[in-house]
Amino acid sequence: MLLLDRYILREWLKVFAMTLAALVGLLLVGRAYDEVPDLIKWDASGSLAARYFALQIPAFLPLLITVSLLISVLFILGFFHRNQELTAMRAAGLSIFRITRVLWAAGGVLALLLFALNATLVPMATEKSRLLKETAEFDFRARTEGQKTATTATTAQANTRDGAASFFANNAQHRLWSIDRLSGYTGRGYGIHVWQDDGVGNPVEAWMARYGYYDSARERPCWVLEDGRHYRYESGRLVAQPRFQKIAAENLTESPALMRALNAKPRELSINEIRAVLAQTGAETSRRMASWAVQYHYVLASPFCCLIVVGLAVPFAVSGVRVNPMVGVSKSLVLFALYYLLTNLCSLLGAQQLLAPALAAWLPNLFMLALAVWLCRRVN
Repeated sequence: MLLLDRYILREWLKVFAMTLAALVGLLLVGRAYDEVPDLIKWDASGSLAARYFALQIPAFLPLLITVSLLISVLFILGFFHRNQELTAMRAAGLSIFRITRVLWAAGGVLALLLFALNATLVPMATEKSRLLKETAEFDFRARTEGQKTATTATTAQANTRDGAASFFANNAQHRLWSIDRLSGYTGRGYGIHVWQDDGVGNPVEAWMARYGYYDSARERPCWVLEDGRHYRYESGRLVAQPRFQKIAAENLTESPALMRALNAKPRELSINEIRAVLAQTGAETSRRMASWAVQYHYVLASPFCCLIVVGLAVPFAVSGVRVNPMVGVSKSLVLFALYYLLTNLCSLLGAQQLLAPALAAWLPNLFMLALAVWLCRRVN
């Protein structure tokens, strides 16, 4: 690496590291403002809270690295511009690509890094941070529920925790689920209601329980329900409703992880969870699941945004010495905003099955990368 490349890389790394550290700090402050009241309410320990917030960092790294790269490239090129260093480099006969090649290389390295993070660390951090939060909440609910006497299923329903119920329809087995509070990670739920019909709308049986958990250790995994009633019907008429303290409902085999994933927004899930949903639902051929397929391909394509960031920042940040550098910076930011608008538009078209999921995810990246290369060649 030549002296000039080392100089540019060193100056850029300083700005990139400071920007990334500042954004991480702002993120943690914002997350703490939102999450600490709940953790205090659930009597979460200090060590659990520390682990939870530590796991927030890798979960948001893809976004933070992209934004830090954009800010640092714009800043360092603007700095060189203001100090006439770009003018000196151009006067020495160096092309724009030659001057910025180390920044392009850095963008490529970060793209590969993000690809590796999206495949390993980010899914782990996303899932474990959510598990810690849900475990703290469920342990708190278990303690408070244990101090109450739920004599009927109506009592359990009256104790619904703040938050909307989760619904899941198993059309193949003609079952409908409603769970007041579900943890897809721990496999536990409160306020469980399950209705089974005969396929033409006539009720066959139903379960209502205060609490239940998915027992995956059984030979045939199923739900174990506690403190509720089992309703049985004949010819659409209720014939029995015995109470139970604990029962293994062997017919209820639906996975809570799948239930939770289908009731979450695709952007809230890790790539491993999205892949599991696609595998179990045959999503890419289903209109209902098209948004999950688009998000899956978007996660795969998103690391290449680093190259787009460099490509949009370079041509405008070095666009001549006779204009204010902030004019070029503003233009690059406008193009970056256009990139995100195009990404959202293609995602919407993909969710409506007007574009193939892979095309909806990759098209904005390919278009903006081609535009960035053209702009760089034009400036050069």
